[in-house]
Order: sequence, then C-alpha cells, then structure tokens
Amino acid sequence: MEEDGNPVADAAGYPTLRFEARRWLVRITSGEATAVDADALKRWCAQSPSHARAFAEVNLLWDNVEVAAHLPSVAASSQIAVRGEAPQSRRWVLGAMAASAAAAAGAFAVDPPFGLWPSLPELGADYRTLTAERRDIAMPDGVKIELNTRSSLNIVAGQSGQQIELIAGEAAISCPHQTVLSVLAGGGVVRAADAQFNIRSDAAGSIVTCRRGVVSLNYARRSVSVREGHQASYVDGRVGPVIAVEAAAVMAWREGQLVFRRTPLAEAVDEVNRYRSGRIVLMNETLGRRLVDAKIPIDRVDSLIALIQQAYGAKVISLPGAIVLIS
Repeated sequence: MEEDGNPVADAAGYPTLRFEARRWLVRITSGEATAVDADALKRWCAQSPSHARAFAEVNLLWDNVEVAAHLPSVAASSQIAVRGEAPQSRRWVLGAMAASAAAAAGAFAVDPPFGLWPSLPELGADYRTLTAERRDIAMPDGVKIELNTRSSLNIVAGQSGQQIELIAGEAAISCPHQTVLSVLAGGGVVRAADAQFNIRSDAAGSIVTCRRGVVSLNYARRSVSVREGHQASYVDGRVGPVIAVEAAAVMAWREGQLVFRRTPLAEAVDEVNRYRSGRIVLMNETLGRRLVDAKIPIDRVDSLIALIQQAYGAKVISLPGAIVLIS
C-alpha cells in the first residue's frame, strides 16, 4: 500500500501515529480543548492518509473487537427473543471471546475511554445491543423488555420472583400484575408489579422513570416510591428528589425519536452520541448551556449537528472516525 509514497516508512512510523492519535483523542475529549486545538487536529489528520487512518482507527477501535465478540445469535433491531433458562455456556463463551478481544485490543477494551466501546462485563452479558440497535425480549412470565442502544443486561436467578441486572445502558420494562420483578442497576434495586417503567444506568448515574403504576427504588439504605409520571435518580450513595416528568418523552426512543424539552445543548449532544459511531464534541461551554427544544429521529441523529450550525452559527469540523467538533 503506497498511498504515502513510502510504504516502508509508513509501516515503521504507524505505531507512532497511533500513539499521537490517542493523545489527540484524550485532548479533544478532555473538556479543555479549544477551537485552536480543533484546527490543529484537522491539520494533523490532513498531513497524510496514514494520519487520518490512525485517528479513525483509534476512535473506531471497537469495530475490531466487535467482530470477535458479537455472536450471530444477537438479534437485529426489533427482533423478539423468547427466553426460558439462559445457558451458562453462552455467557461463558461470550466472556471468553471478550477476553480474547481485549487481549487483541489492549487495555482500552478493559477500561474504554469516554465510553467509545463496551467494557468486558458488557461483552459477557446475556443480551446486548449495538450502536443504534434496539431489541425486544419477551420473558415467559409476561415481562417485556425493550433494550435501547448500547445496552446490556443479564437475567439472574432470584430468591423471589424474576431478577434482571442492567449492566449498562437503558431498558423499558413492562411488568404484569401477577409478577414481581426486581431490576439491579447502578448498585440499586428497582422493584415493580403491574407497572411500566424506564431505567437507565451509565457512568453519570442511574435514573428510573415510571410511566404506569408505581415502582420502588432501594439504594444506599434508602427506599422511595416512584409513581406514574415521576422520576428518581441515584448516584454516589445519594438518591435525588422524586420529580414530575413527561414519561412519554423520556421513553420516546421506543418510537425512534429523541425528544428534548428545554434541555441544555451539552446534554442533548451527550444523548445523541449514544446513537452514533464516533463522537460529537462541544468545545464551547457557553454554547453547551443553551437550551434546546427539538425532536430528533434516531435514524437521523446527525440532524442535530445541522440544527446547531443553523440556529447558533456554530463552527463545525468533521474528522475521520465520525468525530465532529463544534465550537
């Protein structure tokens, strides 16, 4: 491959380019990058096809791990899986494959920076979705689970009733009246019977939103009830106040929409990033505080970029690996 005119030099210097690309990634996503940094990174990527390729590979490293870890049995979007008893061998195989993938990908697979790819516990889950994928899971007792993008969960044996462990991501759950369901997420336990609710857990904390009925949240020796149209968050040993929310908007992802109601732009960008490869990086803190009212189709999440550009006159720089810098 002689795209740079010197294949020997290209091969010898490529590890150094990857190292530099990782440093650029850390800088750009640090929260301290400036428009000057963005321009400098664009110039760095433009130096040669190898520079651009190194940056793209650092950002999309997960693509290489995914091929090894993603089993053919993982359903396509909206496929329904009926589950009885989850074979332990399947989770073991996934874990073994994940370990092999991690060895190939290096330390980044064990502790992925900025959530650009799944961690090893996510890879070993009973059920897992990819970027922009949704999956329906029907359990024998009538419990229905809708697993959102980049999410993973296990079905675990409980002493009383069904138990689900949400390792990471988001799930909408419907529970019939005859079934008591416990959901483990973020160190807390959510219990429900005859209820429909949404639960999300990530590095920023966990949130449970009740759309129908009532659910109980137990976390850090506290117990609160979350009723229809209300939401509670918990993280770092603290439970936030139960607040009224538009539950239909929170769960609009089930209909393929992201709904923002006076949402800070920085939060809207974080949400959109869950549904796309690469990353949108806001480099203007003041811009990130602007409030957004919008409805974004999940299959066209990058329309948010155009909205920001048109509404606020923001500068947009597109880089390899689906990285977009906005300032």
